[in-house]
Amino acid sequence: MPFFLLATIGAVVAFGVTAVATVLVRRAALRWAWTDAPDGHRKLHSVVTPSAGGIAIFAGAAGATAFVLWAAGQAGLGGAAGLHPIAYVGALAMVAVGAYDDVHGMGFKPKFAVEVLVAYALLHGGYRIDLSALPFIGSDVYLGALYSIPLTILWVVGVINAVNLIDGIDGLASGVVAIAFASMALAFGIRGDLTLVLVALVFVGALAGFLVHNFNPASIFMGDSGSLFLGYVLAVYTLSSPANSDPALAPVVPLLALGFPLLDTSLSMARRVAERRGMFAADRDHIHHRMADRMSVPKAVAALYLVSAGFGMLAVVASSTGGVGVAMTVAAAVALAAGLIVRLGYVRLPYDSPQLVEVDPNASAPASVTRPPDVAAPDVPAAGAPEDEDAEQVPDLAPHYG
Repeated sequence: MPFFLLATIGAVVAFGVTAVATVLVRRAALRWAWTDAPDGHRKLHSVVTPSAGGIAIFAGAAGATAFVLWAAGQAGLGGAAGLHPIAYVGALAMVAVGAYDDVHGMGFKPKFAVEVLVAYALLHGGYRIDLSALPFIGSDVYLGALYSIPLTILWVVGVINAVNLIDGIDGLASGVVAIAFASMALAFGIRGDLTLVLVALVFVGALAGFLVHNFNPASIFMGDSGSLFLGYVLAVYTLSSPANSDPALAPVVPLLALGFPLLDTSLSMARRVAERRGMFAADRDHIHHRMADRMSVPKAVAALYLVSAGFGMLAVVASSTGGVGVAMTVAAAVALAAGLIVRLGYVRLPYDSPQLVEVDPNASAPASVTRPPDVAAPDVPAAGAPEDEDAEQVPDLAPHYG
């Protein structure tokens, strides 16, 4: 079976199964009160909405993935030989924990403990960040493990929670994760890893099937069953194969592909440290909250899709270039992130933007000049009056035009 035909079939199957399963999960959620109520603050939806949509995403992605990996093996494309069973066990654990939280509620500590546990288990399946290209590590296995193990666990747990944090408005998390999978599929496709391309396209199809029901106004949310599962799968996916021929540059590609959720997570951590709040305390100051305050939810989501696509394209470029090219893509990503941070007011520039004043063209002269309340008008001597030589001379700082 040709690769492109197999990829198309896998994506279509994932789309269809997820779209149908979402309807069934929504009915069950309404029947058994697996719902999420608005609070007028952080939760921006207007009506009680079914949750646990991640179960439908899991059903569509798991079924279609099993099919395409089997078919890929039959077609001689590698099949499931490169995937370790422990990755599937971790995915099941994340879905189960997330679904329990959606239905019954669960504190952050037990969820965090499970995240660390599944991240550690991945190490036994061979999933880890390779640091052997660093000069101070080289072939030293013990020194490599000393740094690789904590960084791998941090990466897996960080990506899981990054996806969870952006799941705040209709359609955002599902669309951003689909864009990240698509960009990583391009990166791995350039490297010739067709099996990983198939897996990514299956998830793109599944997320598109869910997005039909999840885009604003959403009829169902993915809940933690979706965000924890998708974050875990993304983390495993990025650890499955190097995305650049140079091992030292390979970690840059997933960092760029997940640029938006990682940026939002970094801002959240910095904000909570500055405010001396708990690191995992909820708030309403995420990037998507500020965007939704400035425009409608669909426009905010579309704008953040474009931001995510920008990071994703930089990841694709970084996957197929050398050191200088990677440095340029990183610089472009930093500029994109900085522009978003400044535009949303997280950081204020050291100057005030000019204010435009409408002037009536029929008026001969302004009756008065309005000054900011914190600026006092300078003392101007009356016409013909002598100047006080001892008075402080105030330079004329007003701009002159024409």
